Order: sequence, then C-alpha cells, then structure tokens
Amino acid sequence: MSGALQVFAERVVMPDGVVAPGFVRIEDGRIVAVEHAKRVPVDGEALAGALLLPGFIDLHWHGAGGHALRDAEETRQALRWAARGGVTTCYAGLGGGASLEAIADTVARVAAVVETETGGARLAGIFLEGPYISVAKRGAWTPAQLRTPNVDELRLLIDASGGQLRRINVAPELPGALAFIRAARAAGLVVSIGHSDATCEQALAAVEAGATIANHAFNAMSGLHHRAPGLVGATLVCPDLLAELILDGAHVHPVAARALFRAKGTEGVALITDSSPLAGLPDGTYEVGGRTLIVREGSCRLADDTLAGSVTPFDQHVRNAARWLGAGLLELAALSSSNAARALGIADRTGAIAVGLDADLVLLDGELHVLATIVGGRVVYRRGEEQG
Repeated sequence: MSGALQVFAERVVMPDGVVAPGFVRIEDGRIVAVEHAKRVPVDGEALAGALLLPGFIDLHWHGAGGHALRDAEETRQALRWAARGGVTTCYAGLGGGASLEAIADTVARVAAVVETETGGARLAGIFLEGPYISVAKRGAWTPAQLRTPNVDELRLLIDASGGQLRRINVAPELPGALAFIRAARAAGLVVSIGHSDATCEQALAAVEAGATIANHAFNAMSGLHHRAPGLVGATLVCPDLLAELILDGAHVHPVAARALFRAKGTEGVALITDSSPLAGLPDGTYEVGGRTLIVREGSCRLADDTLAGSVTPFDQHVRNAARWLGAGLLELAALSSSNAARALGIADRTGAIAVGLDADLVLLDGELHVLATIVGGRVVYRRGEEQG
C-alpha cells in the first residue's frame, strides 16, 4: 500500500490516553505519527472528524447486507457492508453443513478471501462456531448439523482452510471435548466455549485445557443459578475467559450486560455483532439456506422466535456500550478493538492507534456514527458515498 493519508480528529484515542485534538499521519498502510495538532497540515489526502478510534474488530460475524459466507465473492460483498459499521477486521463464522465434507468445502472457498484486498473490512481468518455444539443449546443450528468433537476431523478442517482457520468453538460437556480443545490449542487455534449446556465445573475444565473465549455470553449457554452456576457463572468469575457480548438490545438485557461488564472489567469483554447475512436488509421474511428467517424490529429470528444472529451494525453496539455500560473512550476502544486483537493474537499488528501498527481506523462524529473506515491506510468507506 503506497501513498499518504492524514486524519485529524478532535479526540484521538490511543492505548494510554486521548490526544485532543490529534493528528495521525499514515504512510504505506501504517501509522507513522500521532501528534497533538489544532489543524491538519494538508499536503495529501486528509480526513477530519470528532473522534478517531482503532478500527473495530468483529470476532464473530456470519455475513451482512444480504450476503451469506458461502463463497469468496459473497464474502467480499459482506465485508464491504461490515465496513459501513466501522469494522476493519472480521472473522468469518462458519460451521453449518449437511456433512463434514460440505463444511470443509465452504471453509476452503471462504479461506480464499483471508488477508486479501476486499474493498471493505479485512478478513483475518475463519471461525468455526459449529458443528461441535450442544443439541440443547444449539440456537439456530439444526440437530442434523451437529457433530461430536473429533481430533481427526479437526485436522481435516485445518487442512481444508489452508491454515486460515484461526478459532474453533466447542461445547465442553460433549464426549472428547477436552482432548479436542487440547489438540486445537496445539495446532495454534484459539478455542471458545459456547452453544453449551455445560456445568460450571465442565466449563472450568475446558479453560484449564486451553479455552480462552466465552462464545456470545449469556446466549445459548447454561445460565447462572446460585447452586448451579453453569457456563455463565464460569464466564463471570474466570479471568482467563474473554466474554463476547452482543449489545444490540435483543440478545442481552442492558442490566445483564452491565453485570457482565462490572464482573469482567474493561479488558474482559469484547463486543461482537454475531451478524446475520440479513443485517442491513428491511424488515421482512427471507429464505436463507433452506430456512425461513424473519427480520423484525431490530432482530433476526426463526419462525419459532429463536434468535438467529444480529442485524445491528457494529457502531450501534458501540453507541449502546457508551449508553448502557457507561463506557468512556478508552473503554470503548478496548471493548471494540484491543481486547479482540489480544485474544486472537494480532495485537502486534492492529487493534490500537500507535506508531508502527497497521492504519486500521474508524473516524466518528460526535454521536459515534461512522464518518469513514480506513483499512491498511485505505479509505474503504466514507459516509455519503455508499453504493448499494
């Protein structure tokens, strides 16, 4: 990436504080300077806004804008839509299929997009949310899509991804789950636990085996009871588990979200969208993968009212974090970017505004709406220039 870009903001949020006003200079896709400046010295392309944050990282994303993650081109289109919400890095959530071969085929097709130029958010890797999950907590997955954890299958899926599989989810109570987690960690994968009816003890055993993320906290997991704390209880008390949080107002009540935030602290929670392919489409009834999905009043549901992913863009989750959690600017940067970067092992490259890191940035107005999204120093979205 060549060329220079300058970004001026009333407040630039860095890891250790806010530069106000601030100026960021970008060259060859990287941040080369962050300075206090009352105005941007214009000697190239320049942008200006109220607030500059590190680009949002969506750990858990299944498509958007009417585009499912079925092949390379659909994935590119979905990544362009994600950038409208300020997302600069995504992980493709896969794992459904009529057979292991079908899952592997989809993984191989989507893997072709990882770390390529998309015209939108960067796809940093593949996340297999299924098929190794609980029937009792399957959410929108069908029983026919589910499988028992199997280390040989794991190796097959890693091979199918060409090394682009970065994370896998498993229900800890399933037979063979702990050996599966250990094998995944040995292969360099990040492991999350969720879509699970595990006891608290089973969840903590999974953490001991190497799991580090709680898959969309509260949703599709065994709940908190004072004599049976479940996976929710393990998530609340275990410092080694980063809790994903869908903060769209449909998946988690604001009071529950505040309780999670207070229990885990600023570094213990990462906002995600769990975005449905129908995100961005108008209310209505749609057919996706042979199933009927209903978008209504800010949620996506099956015909039986089961939630089937979020339809809310990432920047709305950030606004909700400011409103419902009382998160300040440094906390918003952690919740939306740096915690995810650390959890997926990419903090040496992105997730913060600092000299030497990739210029993955989101420029916002005073109400936390996206003005521009910058990926690797390239403006991939600018408000008012939307197409489609």
